[in-house]
Amino acid sequence: MNYRIVDHIEKIVPLSEDETQQVAACFSALSVKKRQFIVQLNYVARHRNYALEGAFRAYVITAEGKDQTINFAIDDWWITDYNSYIFQQPASMFVVALEDSKVLQTDFEKEQELKRTSHTFETFSESLQKEGLLFNSAESSLN
Repeated sequence: MNYRIVDHIEKIVPLSEDETQQVAACFSALSVKKRQFIVQLNYVARHRNYALEGAFRAYVITAEGKDQTINFAIDDWWITDYNSYIFQQPASMFVVALEDSKVLQTDFEKEQELKRTSHTFETFSESLQKEGLLFNSAESSLN
């Protein structure tokens, strides 16, 4: 198990020993190749991604056909299409690896179960959602 995610979460909220085990078990490591998409337009974002190594770019295609960067993520940052992930609706953006990278992912169902069993993780998740909504409000103003 990768406890780096636990260290990251504990910077915001303290976790009990049981919560530490639950959180670590909810995340899976994934290697991502350069130019590989982890979120694609019109597909539901099924995972929340925590960048362990590497770099990612989130972008939209404007009405004029140009790509517009919304967000970057590097080591110890989160990235996904937050509206797509939270509401389980088709994505409005792309997220692509800028170099060979590694992420820890949790899927929507696992995260929902963790939030039901851990008030502490729910508090942490709410802070991520607020952060994500800031990025999505910037994205919606571009379209």
